[in-house]
Amino acid sequence: MFDPSVTIFESTQSQLAESPLWHPMLNTFFWVDINKKLLLSKNIHSNSQLKTVNMPDTLSAIAWIDEQHLLLGTSTGIYKYHINSSTRHLILSIENTQLNRRSNDGRADPWGGFWLSTMDVNAKKGDGKIYRYYKNQLKAVVSGLSIPNGLCFDKPRLRGYYCDSLTSCIYVLDLDEKTGEPCAEPRVFYQFNNTDVDPDGCVTDKLGNLWLAVWGMGCVMCLSPSGELIKTIKLCALKPTCTAFGGENAELLLVTSAFDEAINNTVGEQGAVFQISGIKNGQFEPPVLL
Repeated sequence: MFDPSVTIFESTQSQLAESPLWHPMLNTFFWVDINKKLLLSKNIHSNSQLKTVNMPDTLSAIAWIDEQHLLLGTSTGIYKYHINSSTRHLILSIENTQLNRRSNDGRADPWGGFWLSTMDVNAKKGDGKIYRYYKNQLKAVVSGLSIPNGLCFDKPRLRGYYCDSLTSCIYVLDLDEKTGEPCAEPRVFYQFNNTDVDPDGCVTDKLGNLWLAVWGMGCVMCLSPSGELIKTIKLCALKPTCTAFGGENAELLLVTSAFDEAINNTVGEQGAVFQISGIKNGQFEPPVLL
């Protein structure tokens, strides 16, 4: 097996850090703080400084396009973002007239598409949706969720995954080989016996294993493509939110987390970004093709 080592990549406490993304062309790690409406970034080199950019709306999901641009998923829509100038251009609006809605989890797929979930701000049951943006078209692909999370993809097996955190369940979708479009009804991939467990953000490695942040349990779980538990890695933060591979050779697993007021937060790990080394078979996220 492997012997993972957990350290802190960035100690700054976020209220609700999410959407970790490694930009392989820049050797830079990006993530968001949903509650503070921030885009954060830091280069892999230890002496680099944390950069923060304020957003006018709730930013929850990001992907990379090229060396100069990111794709942003926010409470008002999808944007093309210029990294150096911190300017953005609206590509299309999503549910932007509904004040009780916001975006949530999102990730690029291996076909060049971008998936973005939306939800009621109070997590009203059944109001969550998942959209896919592909070749200038937006399509709702899943509905009837509550807290949609865990979007990630396994191209060799033609699979897409997502979670509904409120039901403590991970689902799998079969995807079309040529387009990446869902081509069958979702089915249960992994159901937690403890319904108080909230599966959150997730990423897959080259072998198709899922690396899942488990909100409220203070750990990352590794699940095989057949749904078997391979490994559990404990963290100092009770509420990890999402995972992403990073580093120059995708040798690190980066994990965002949320601030927990119920814990004595003189211990600074709550809301920090962690890095887990010693994991093999990591892979970079694909770009969005516009």
